[in-house]
Amino acid sequence: MAGTALALAWGGWLAGAIVIVSSIAALRTGRLRRVAVAALALAPVALSSLVINSLLPAGGGGLAGALAALLRLLGATLPPTVLFATTEVDDLLGELEARGLGRRATLVVGTALAAVPRTQARAGEVIEAQRARGLDTEGSWRRRLSGLLPLVAPLVIGSLAEVEERALALEARAFGAPGRRTLLRRLPDSRAQRIARWALSVIAVIGLAGRIALALAGR
Repeated sequence: MAGTALALAWGGWLAGAIVIVSSIAALRTGRLRRVAVAALALAPVALSSLVINSLLPAGGGGLAGALAALLRLLGATLPPTVLFATTEVDDLLGELEARGLGRRATLVVGTALAAVPRTQARAGEVIEAQRARGLDTEGSWRRRLSGLLPLVAPLVIGSLAEVEERALALEARAFGAPGRRTLLRRLPDSRAQRIARWALSVIAVIGLAGRIALALAGR
């Protein structure tokens, strides 16, 4: 993530430019609503960062320092947010494996990306099942607290059972077989896209090297 690396390293106007470019990219994908929903998860972190840096400024930055820290945070988190919100998980994993990432590492990435939505879906199923059995999940906080264990236990046990089922299914499909897998579908990759990736990589390397050099020089 060139944008994330540069925003963390430099901040300031560069982080602002990265936020603007990421916003334009989100508009061009036509999935602005999906990006906005994903970005809402950053709202509590951004708000807490603004409040903490305003009340406890590092180096006496005050409100200006808090805004600079918020801009750095947005510049670092918005590019991956746009990427994951506009790219299908299967396409992303397929391209990672096609470009040399091992199948086990690809599985770990895919599992991490799918963990939250899968857990949310399973939690909804558990809640509906427990309600059908007469569990009171509404009302006062005491009732909700007493009904927490009947919800958490099936969720945890079901997640562990799902992990075992997925492991057995993968082994049945020769997941651990030696050699590289043959991918049935590859995404189109134009020359302009390849040039853009290399250019961003070079810019990120130069930017990080420059920041390290300034840090070593004490500036």
